[in-house]
Amino acid sequence: MTKTVIWYLIIGMIVILSCSSDEPTQPSVPSLLDKMVAVGNSLTAGVQSAGLVEYFQLHSYPYLIADQMGKSADFQQPLISSPGVGEIDPVTGTVYGPLIYENGQIVQGDSVPGGMAGVQALLINAYLARPYDNLGLPGADLYDILNATGGEVYDAILRNPYFGNTTVLDQVKLLNPTLILLWAGDNDVLAATLDGGDPALITSVNEFQNLFTSIISSFSQNSAEIILANIPNVTDIPYVNFLDDKIYKEFNLTGTGIIQLPVIFDPDFQPIDFDTSAAELYIPLLTQESLSATGSPVKHLLLPFLSEYFTAGLGVPDSAAVVSFLIASGVPVQDAPLHAKQLVQALQAGGLIPGGIPIPRTMTITESEEAAISAAVAGYNAAIDGIAVSQTPPIPVVNANALLNQLNTAGIDGYSGQFVLTDPANTAFSLDGVHPNNGGYAIIANAFIDVINQYPEVEIPKLNTAEFKGQYSSMQPKMISRLAAEQVKAYFVKH
Repeated sequence: MTKTVIWYLIIGMIVILSCSSDEPTQPSVPSLLDKMVAVGNSLTAGVQSAGLVEYFQLHSYPYLIADQMGKSADFQQPLISSPGVGEIDPVTGTVYGPLIYENGQIVQGDSVPGGMAGVQALLINAYLARPYDNLGLPGADLYDILNATGGEVYDAILRNPYFGNTTVLDQVKLLNPTLILLWAGDNDVLAATLDGGDPALITSVNEFQNLFTSIISSFSQNSAEIILANIPNVTDIPYVNFLDDKIYKEFNLTGTGIIQLPVIFDPDFQPIDFDTSAAELYIPLLTQESLSATGSPVKHLLLPFLSEYFTAGLGVPDSAAVVSFLIASGVPVQDAPLHAKQLVQALQAGGLIPGGIPIPRTMTITESEEAAISAAVAGYNAAIDGIAVSQTPPIPVVNANALLNQLNTAGIDGYSGQFVLTDPANTAFSLDGVHPNNGGYAIIANAFIDVINQYPEVEIPKLNTAEFKGQYSSMQPKMISRLAAEQVKAYFVKH
């Protein structure tokens, strides 16, 4: 009897020990969704219209996801009360809120009383005793995410020195998340894009890969699940491409052959034909980065150019420039001055100022500059994919690049990639032409939810993006001021 009992005990111990395993298990649904943290830049923070304010933050894509998870009450953000925070003038110290619509124009936001000191007073939950769950740093590139501990708007988010002068990654560790969303890296090339394609502002692919690897290595110490998003083509945003399909015409010029060039246009953004007969005569705009000067045609005119064209004649050729164009078009040399005089008079009659001031290089992107920008984006995305698949298990990646391409070609859920000046009812972009609006962020949130739902037993309901339509239904903007257009650029370009 005793031997039988001992035998059963031994068998029982073997069974118990055999059930113990060192194999890791898939996180259960509750543990995966227990603590979500989002890291990134202005796209993560929820910036719209070149600024941050509570209403926009409550439509950030991480908050929308948290809300769909039923965890919005626990998802803490650095909420900012009205008038919000946008550009900080480095000379005067004036802080402007997000862009606003006023008298048919998109203009700079209201100023914040007290400048930077006043920004701290706008923080609604400044005394939260832990880091925020939304750690999006507006304007941050990968280096900033790794190293920044403060500075201007960063102070309102990181709240150092109260957290020991910690970086974003340090604060992520303090939160001990179970799920980390990372969308970052577009600012490593966006600054160059918004500044007219300056190659000096593009982070090299090798440096990008090293920085991104360091971020993922830091996250891996948390044992959290990670979801990444790749980089959209940054020339496919209204700030850059608004005029692309509107004011370009084909020319066959002496010395250049057939070429597409931007031409004189009217307030409805339609090219002006200066030939009243059956033929056509379009006059190219005057650009500093001309084909003869750079060897590469201008592909994009940036938003800051727009109001200067109408108010100051920026890019409108004078008589000498028109003469040169006519001769290159085949008009006899002896006839060109008279034709030019007539065309200049027609420009003036149309309310334009033919001052002969070329559009500066900071407001144009040439074909070769666009190629360098596109190569950087492709290199970044290859690096992200390579880093993601090298992890165990591989990290899933939201294809934000394909998402923006689809928005611009076929649209998504009835939303378009057009600018608010021409499609206020359907645009997915905010008033700055760079950041999404409420509907745009809902589209992004759904893309992340699709990936999160690939985990076993996770079924987060997707957003009905139609509910976010109509944000600009009461607006009929006809123009964006140069100061307003420059406000968004100030987020990213650090001279």
